[in-house]
Order: sequence, then C-alpha cells, then structure tokens
Amino acid sequence: MAEPEWGGTFLLTNYKRDIEPHLHVIISDPTKNPDAIVTANFTSWRADKDQSCVVGPGEHPWLTKRSCIDYRRDRLITSEEYRTLTESRLVIPQEPVGASLLQRILGGAAVSPHIPLESREILADQNLIDDE
Repeated sequence: MAEPEWGGTFLLTNYKRDIEPHLHVIISDPTKNPDAIVTANFTSWRADKDQSCVVGPGEHPWLTKRSCIDYRRDRLITSEEYRTLTESRLVIPQEPVGASLLQRILGGAAVSPHIPLESREILADQNLIDDE
C-alpha cells in the first residue's frame, strides 16, 4: 500500500481528459501530522504567477519546461485519502524531489504571499519553515 512521504510527488488525475495532470509534491511531514498533509503543485511558469519558487526543466523527471510552485492551490490531504486515491488510481505516485529542491520549495512557502494560513502554520509547527 502506498504511503505519503515527505518530498514525495504524485500526479492527481481528474475526469476531464483534456486537462493534463499536474505534478504535486508533499511538503509537510506526513509522519508528524497524517491528518493534515500539505501538498503543492508545479505549474507552467509565467511572469504573472507566484515567483517564490521557480523550477527549471529536468529538476524533476516530470518537468520538461520552466515551472513554478502554485502555492495558492495547495491542498491538504490525509494519509487515508492518499491511500484511497492511490488505490483508485486517481493519484499516481512519481519519483520524489531531491533534498535541495524540497528545501527551495519550503523556502518559497515561507515567503509566498499566496500560501494559505493553515498550510503555513502546519509547516511552521513542524519546524520546516520559520514562523515569522
């Protein structure tokens, strides 16, 4: 059974076949709070998007063009939801991000004006970002 892991990534599929799934990354530690796991997704870079964490092509095998983290659309999931969605193939686990990229994503979360307050508090409670 697939378990969510800190730095793990997954594709979240949907019923609309014309929309390409986005790569999501688990940025909180699921072992510390399995009932509120913070995830964020990569999206194609544009100048009008959040620039808190810009990622280049190849920094993860799924990324083929310049991207950024869309903190505004982060999601909170539970470990149980992750397992259920994985079993139903709505979540497709991918290769985890590297340690340095994960630290950059967390650094972006610390400064992004778009990350939801609840997500910021979870990350701060886990000492993954500064609580300032």
